[in-house]
Amino acid sequence: MNRFSRLLLASPLLVATTAGASNGPQYAGYGAQAMGMGGAAIANPTDAVAAVNNPAGMGRVGTRIDGSLTATTGQLRSNVQGAKNSDDVLVFVPGFGANYQYRPDITVGVAVSGYGAGIDYGKSVPAFGTSKVKSELVQMLVAPTATYEFQPGHYLGLSLKLGYETLMLHGLENFGASNDRDYALGAGLGIGYLGTIAPGLRLGLTYSSPVWFQKLEAHEDIIPNGRLNMPQQAGLGLAYDSGPWTFAFDYLWIDWSSEKALANSLTQGGPPGAGNGPGFGWRDQQVFRFGVNYHYSERLQLRTGVSLANHQVPDREATLVSIAPCNQPKSLHLGLTYQVSDQLEVTGAYMYDLRHITKGEGASEGVEAGGELHMLTVGLGYRF
Repeated sequence: MNRFSRLLLASPLLVATTAGASNGPQYAGYGAQAMGMGGAAIANPTDAVAAVNNPAGMGRVGTRIDGSLTATTGQLRSNVQGAKNSDDVLVFVPGFGANYQYRPDITVGVAVSGYGAGIDYGKSVPAFGTSKVKSELVQMLVAPTATYEFQPGHYLGLSLKLGYETLMLHGLENFGASNDRDYALGAGLGIGYLGTIAPGLRLGLTYSSPVWFQKLEAHEDIIPNGRLNMPQQAGLGLAYDSGPWTFAFDYLWIDWSSEKALANSLTQGGPPGAGNGPGFGWRDQQVFRFGVNYHYSERLQLRTGVSLANHQVPDREATLVSIAPCNQPKSLHLGLTYQVSDQLEVTGAYMYDLRHITKGEGASEGVEAGGELHMLTVGLGYRF
């Protein structure tokens, strides 16, 4: 077994965790270079993490491995009926991808990505019970992926999404929640197309089914149906190369409303844990991502981008936003890549989540939560 094969088989052992995100528990971008372009990567694959954005993208990146580390920092604050709390965030999140050009028209690879949200208010004022508020949702996906080039420049991709999930809730005694941690496994599928449809112009299409997780038995008395699945989503991307410039655009639809635990209103009416029981009250998101990449020289690339989306947490459903701080869906991005050698490249990216405060209305009157986050990513890529 050669060195690349050993790395490919070892990749599922990497675990990614997170404690703050942009679009629900999802980051604005996956892959160090995509992060620098506002996440726009459905039609612009650049590394072996491409399968997270569009499985077909792995067909264009060749044999390579990529790893990254993202540091997330910032401050999140909440005020729940006068109970004021804050959390100084500092989280490190790894990412990984590996791809192998098995034949000129076939690639096989794997991408590992992390999702999640959480809060730890430390010495906090109890807001929803008798103890401090602390929450942590971590979801990891390992996506074995294969692509087939059915015509020159046109690729189909298929990913099997194998999921691991852990949930911890603390300080929610008023809702009947235990202070336990629970774990679940899940699975789903992702498919994609990537093709050159005109000189310099690429089109990407992708769809991911829900990742269906097992019941979280320690929390089935509070979570509708006891399950916290990842929602289905679909996206379209365009990328255009013009000399040293690449322009990329993505549209992504995230179907939060199909998952009862996330979509049910807190005032749904049913008992906690039932299919019609209270949830987070999230609505679907429409995400628009724009990115520009400039080849400044043979070795240096510069890039920037922006990600814009609607808030998935309506003001009338703000009661629980303080335990799931996922309400900063607009971000600005910068990045660069330096080609150290023909094989090795180093990438850096910075993302600033535009500050947003959710202020509750109606049944959520008296609740405010939000803040701002900064993310700094460093990535290494090696082509074989």
